Order: sequence, then C-alpha cells, then structure tokens
Amino acid sequence: MSNTINPYPIIGTQLTSGLDAIVNALNPKSTVDDLVNAIYNYIQPIYYPKVSGIIETEIKSVAYNVINTYINNTFCSAVAYNARQDYFISLLLCATSKKPVNLIDQWLLDVEDNIGKSGLSIYEQTPLLLATVDGKSVYNYWISVVQKPGKWSRFLNENVAINYANIPFWTEECMEGALIGANASPKGLISPTTDITSVEIISSLIGALAIGAGVVIFRWLPKINNGNGGGPKPVEYPVNTGAGSFTWGSGGTTHYKADYLIEKSVTYYF
Repeated sequence: MSNTINPYPIIGTQLTSGLDAIVNALNPKSTVDDLVNAIYNYIQPIYYPKVSGIIETEIKSVAYNVINTYINNTFCSAVAYNARQDYFISLLLCATSKKPVNLIDQWLLDVEDNIGKSGLSIYEQTPLLLATVDGKSVYNYWISVVQKPGKWSRFLNENVAINYANIPFWTEECMEGALIGANASPKGLISPTTDITSVEIISSLIGALAIGAGVVIFRWLPKINNGNGGGPKPVEYPVNTGAGSFTWGSGGTTHYKADYLIEKSVTYYF
C-alpha cells in the first residue's frame, strides 16, 4: 500500500471521461484537427465556461504543441525538468512498458510512493504526481475498454491479445503527454480560472488526452531522433546500499538515497 496520497484524483477521472468524449466525437476518418477540437470541446466547459476566442486558441495550442513534441521525439530538448525529477520520469517513461501488464498498477503505486518520500518540493512533485494519476487511471481504463470495447472497437486490433499487449505502451505514452503538457505552461499559455486551479494541471490534462487518445486512434509512434533532443540515453546506475551521487554524461550530478534505487539499471533523460 502506498503511503503517498496523490492530491489529483479528479484529474484521473477527468482524463477517462475525456477519453470517452473523444471516442464519441471521432471516427476512423477523423484527423488530428478533429482530435484537438474534441479536446477543446471537453476542456472548455469544465475550466473555461466563459468562452472566448483567446481561450480556444490557447487550449488548442497546448494540444498541438504536445502532439508535435511527442511525434517528433523532442521531449529532452523541449521539456525542462531537473535531474531529481528525471529519475522518476525515467521510471515512468522507460520502465512502465517493460512491466507485466497485470502488474502495472502496482508498479505505478510504487513509483508514486517513492515520489512522496523523495524530498522533492511540492512544485517538483506536481508534474510527476499528475503523470502517475493519469497512468493509473488510463491503465484501468484500457483494461476495461479491451474487455468491452464499445466505440473504441473502431480503433482497436481485432486480436484481443494484441490490445492487451499494447496497454503498457498506451499507459506510458499517456504519461509522457501529461509530462509534456505540464511543462507547457511557463509562458502562460492558459490563465488559471481560480486561485486553486493551476495552469500546469490543465495543460497536463490536455497533454494526457492528446497523446493518450492519439496513440490509439492514429497509432502514433515517435520518430527516430538522433540529435540532442532525441530519446533517452541509457545509463547503468551503480548498485548502492546507501546515499550518494552519480555524475551522468552531460556533466550533471544526481544525488540519491537507497530507497530511490528501485532497479539496478535505470534510464535518465538528458
């Protein structure tokens, strides 16, 4: 059982409700523009009941920017997280899809618990916890959908085993969308609607919806990117039974404790 209480359960509920709204709005001939319109039509009445052209432009710009970053595989150059956050991001985006499909929920709870015990500030924890709540929610969502596809049957494989095998990938990519979206807010793409609703939360939800639905509907696969902004670089993490530090390829230093060490080898993002 996790000792960390995720403060964003409503986002997980809004994610799955949003996926329902998207599948009801789209069909096999739909385009990316149709997906973005469906996301806007879902997000706007929840967070921005007073409609304006500026709000529509801002919501859609977040969705398009997240999609571009994901498809072009530029997470590393487009998204800025610090080294301590990168450790947990590597677990979410590089290790989740390697776990047995029936154990992913346990894995995400373990990562979430370690985020809470990490000593990271609330500000640093926020995008990570948004990603884990999205991961847990979308994982359970796809388990249910594969069992009873409904309108999703138009986008799923006829072979049920293939759909089950895809769930770890779909879960991981949805979390990547959330992490990209959470980092889209510093330039003020969307103004907060209330004092307690942050730009980061809304943008993260938009990102999770865009990629969480897009990888299933359009079968997106990020392009190969061998540049500095490309995919993750593997680093062999030293076996350690206490606290210490590790200097990685680009010169940064990551400090860690033993309870961070979930696996002997992890992948960092640079």
